[in-house]
Amino acid sequence: MELPPTIREFIDVLNEETLAPGYLLVSDGGDLLEWGGDLDAYNVTGLQAGKNAGEHIAFLNGLFPLEGQNMTLPRVQTRPGIFADIFIFRREAGIWILLLDATAEARRRSRLQQKAYDSSLHAADLERETEVLARVNSLLETRVKQRTLQLQQVVQQLERELAEKEQAERALRESQMRFLSLYDANIIGITFWDESGRLTEANGAFLDLIGYAREDLVAGGIHWDGIAGADEASDSNLAAELRDTFELRPSLRPFVRKDGSTVTLLFSAAPQKGSLRKMVCFALDISRYA
Repeated sequence: MELPPTIREFIDVLNEETLAPGYLLVSDGGDLLEWGGDLDAYNVTGLQAGKNAGEHIAFLNGLFPLEGQNMTLPRVQTRPGIFADIFIFRREAGIWILLLDATAEARRRSRLQQKAYDSSLHAADLERETEVLARVNSLLETRVKQRTLQLQQVVQQLERELAEKEQAERALRESQMRFLSLYDANIIGITFWDESGRLTEANGAFLDLIGYAREDLVAGGIHWDGIAGADEASDSNLAAELRDTFELRPSLRPFVRKDGSTVTLLFSAAPQKGSLRKMVCFALDISRYA
C-alpha cells in the first residue's frame, strides 16, 4: 500500500532523528568478539577485539560473567543528552548486546517527571499559601473577636454611664420639683442672693415678709444693704460671717421693710449648689406662731 507523502515525510524525519542501532558480541567472560552499527552515536568507541567490554564500556561494567539468559537496561545515558535501551541476550555465538535509541522516550519521561515535579511544587506552594491564609484568617478572627469584645465593653460602659446620668438627672429633676413645690407653696420665705448682695429671685412669701412687690425685684431694687437691720453689732457679725464662711446659721435677724418698719425673721443662708458666689436663703416670721 502506497503511503501518503505527508506520512512518508514524517517517517523519514523520524528515522533521521532516531539514532541507528548499534551492537556488540562478547564471550561469556565479556571479551569483545564482534561489533557494528552506529556505536559512535552512543559514545562507544575505541573497541579492540579480545578486550573486556565490561572494563572498557562504563554501562557494561560488572555485568560479566552474565547471570541468566537475558537482561534489559532501559534508558541508559551513554553520552550527554543521548539515551539507549540496552538489550542483552545469550545465543550460541555468544552474548549479544543491542543498543536502540531511547532518547525521545527518555526526554518524554523527563518532561513528564518535570511536570510532575512542577505540579508537586505548585501543590506545595498552594498548600503553604492555604496554611498562610488559614493563619491570617485565624488571626483576623481573633482580632475581630477582641475588637468586638472591646466594643461590647465600651457599649456596656456607655450604657451604664447613660443609665447613671439619666438616674442623676431624674433625681435632680425630682429634687428641683420638690424645691419648686416648697418654693411655690409660700410656706416660708425663700430668696437667692449673688455675691454683690443683690436679691436675684424670691418667692411671694419672702417679698411679703419684707413688704416689697415683684416689680421691685424685677427692677433690681432690692439689695442686702437696703433691707438688713440697722443694728450695728448684728450687721458687723453678719458681714464677718458672710466673709469667712459665705454661710449663715439659722438665727433671728432684723430686716427693714419697704415702708421703713422693722421685722425680726428667723433667717439662714447657704451656698447655692454648684456655685460658691450665690446663696439661697430661708426666712420665717416666727412671731406669727407665738
